[in-house]
Amino acid sequence: MRVYASVTPAAQIRPDQSVGGQYDLEMQAPTASITAASPRAGAAGAATRVTHARRYIPEFDVLRGTAIVFVVYLHAYFSPWDVTPHSEVLAMHIIHLFAQTAVPVFFFMSAFLFAGDSSPSFARYAVAKVRRVVIPMLFWMTLALFYRVWREGGLTEYLWHHYLLFDIAGQYYYLVVLAILMVAFFFVRDWPVERLGMLAVAAFAVNLATIYYYQSSTIHGTFATLAYRNPLVWVFFYAFGLYAGRRFGTLEWTRPLLWPALAGMACVAAVYFVLGEGYGIWSVSYFAVTIFLFSCFSLVAYPALVYHVMRTAAGMFALRPAVFLSRYAFAIYLVHMPFFVGYLTNRFISPWTAVNTEWFLLMNSLFIFSFVTATAFVVLMGALLPRLSAELLGINPKRLEPRVKAAQAGSAEA
Repeated sequence: MRVYASVTPAAQIRPDQSVGGQYDLEMQAPTASITAASPRAGAAGAATRVTHARRYIPEFDVLRGTAIVFVVYLHAYFSPWDVTPHSEVLAMHIIHLFAQTAVPVFFFMSAFLFAGDSSPSFARYAVAKVRRVVIPMLFWMTLALFYRVWREGGLTEYLWHHYLLFDIAGQYYYLVVLAILMVAFFFVRDWPVERLGMLAVAAFAVNLATIYYYQSSTIHGTFATLAYRNPLVWVFFYAFGLYAGRRFGTLEWTRPLLWPALAGMACVAAVYFVLGEGYGIWSVSYFAVTIFLFSCFSLVAYPALVYHVMRTAAGMFALRPAVFLSRYAFAIYLVHMPFFVGYLTNRFISPWTAVNTEWFLLMNSLFIFSFVTATAFVVLMGALLPRLSAELLGINPKRLEPRVKAAQAGSAEA
């Protein structure tokens, strides 16, 4: 396994670009940073802020590429038909249990990388994030609005309502919550690690209570829309990511905890299936205590599993598609609805009689077609229009090998 450890020359860092703290869907740059603590952090903050140099984390590439597959799969889902065989419904619930961990993983990675952020001020940090996150989101949200206006015959109050709730295509709630958490946690990032640990424990309790509240409620309409945008529904994953990033700086700590984490996932999964098969209490949304706890254990189990798979040549080869997708994850996230899961699937897959007579076959056909076409679109855009794609799709330039960077640095010095 190759581990990249390189330092980005200062000349290659733009004034509006922070060295650390890339958001979760963005390809992480292999940089190292030494962060000076802010005056408000005091001596304790200074001691912890410079402990860990930023380094490339290969596990995140795999997790990012895999998680975006799960995100698109969830959005291709529609309710089973009455005649759908039980085996197909059960298979869907198994897939959904793992797929629902995707967004928690993204929040965790975002905060973990944020722990290495070196922005000198909130204003500089905010400007960078507006450019990298908010502008692409608003651009594709607006395109989605135009698409729906065209499809539905005009601009209505209903469409404006959903646009203002960042619900015009469904998936943008994640960036709304991410922006809120980024702002909130920016002002606690210099806390001592011990205090961040206590914050993560408190966030877990609040998050669990919030999930239980929504699980006990009837979720529909605007209430459901606002529930997904409630930061308390996701706060633990971000708080835990920041704590882990500040305390450890790497994911090596997950490896000794692999088996306990897998055991925890297995226990929660057992409860999930007993409730579903025995009592008919299945959850196809994130608002279930079992899914929340399963996601919590996955934050430890997934990175450790990826590490062990990457230790072999066969494992590295098997993970290459996920690593490839990592670079395009944010772009796929931005565009897949309603253009690919929506317009194209409705036009080419839903009417196709070869697949539309069986629920499971149709759902998977919708997923495969939309994912392949969305990926092809963003890869093509990244190749043909790299600068525009970097601004509006978040497609970063390909990461250079350390020896190439060293050669470039040497040439610059010469």
